[in-house]
Amino acid sequence: MAIALSNRLKSFVFAAFFILPLFLFSSTSAFATFEHEHISRIVVFPFEAETESKDKDLQNAAVNSWWSVREKLTETKRFLVASRDFMKAKEVFQPRGKLLPADAIILGRLLEADALVTVFLKEHVLNMRVYETTNGLTLWSGKIALSPALPMSRQFGSAADKLLYQFIASIPYQGYVIVDPLIGHATYVENDNLMAKARIGANSQISKGDDVQLIRVGAIGLKPVFQSGLNIQVYAEGVVTKVDKQVITIQIDRRQTGAKIKEGALVRVPAEFERLQKAYGLQPDLTKNLAVELYQLNDNEPTEAQKRRQPLITSLAFIGNLAFVLLIAF
Repeated sequence: MAIALSNRLKSFVFAAFFILPLFLFSSTSAFATFEHEHISRIVVFPFEAETESKDKDLQNAAVNSWWSVREKLTETKRFLVASRDFMKAKEVFQPRGKLLPADAIILGRLLEADALVTVFLKEHVLNMRVYETTNGLTLWSGKIALSPALPMSRQFGSAADKLLYQFIASIPYQGYVIVDPLIGHATYVENDNLMAKARIGANSQISKGDDVQLIRVGAIGLKPVFQSGLNIQVYAEGVVTKVDKQVITIQIDRRQTGAKIKEGALVRVPAEFERLQKAYGLQPDLTKNLAVELYQLNDNEPTEAQKRRQPLITSLAFIGNLAFVLLIAF
């Protein structure tokens, strides 16, 4: 019996000091080497606003807000937003809260989506999560505490819109390189200059002469990629020479030796990024009382401070693997 226990103890020590560190290292390395690709197709799941009282006004507000958020995403012309009929055909048209990485990956493949958006109300706090679907990482996470002084149904829509704008402002790139069908390549030479074209969507204020950076976006650890988990590498620089509706022409002035510019390359315009940050980004000192602001603005969009979150998205997966290793050890 003593020998059996000794063998089990040795197995546990081996698992704790050798197997688990390897698991942790491999998981962290996988996230560290992740390289983000531009978001094109987005799925916005119905908003979750269930309460014990089944408040009909709140449920209606959640539905109306869902339509509003989808419309605002579509208006940017940077994204293709999945329709209700498409989601129903795939049998996924239902409210969702937090997603596990595996859920985000499976849903992403089923819906052929680059990103998934969930919005859910929990204890008077409206949460928004945006997930990428390659590794199931959280791209962005935000929340707004609703005021107890007003019905939640009155605040739901404006708070959801505010979260959406903050997500858009957090995206570290404003376009991506496209291939002109008449040229057939991502880059071309014009007057001895290396040129490229990029799609930027609608309603931007990018103009001729703006500086441009071609970047790679990676993840650091397990934090939301577009927030504290962001790692940006600039490998080429240039300037905007032409703006034609939703497409800009870029003159590449410098690039890293051996760096190739491919279709889909992320395009960052620092001036436009700063503008979006000022217009929609975090402004924690402007308002501290949502109720007062709503009364003053006649139900227009409130400006509300957003607190960043750093969810440990792989905690359940880690616990599951830990339990499995311990089971083997004993």
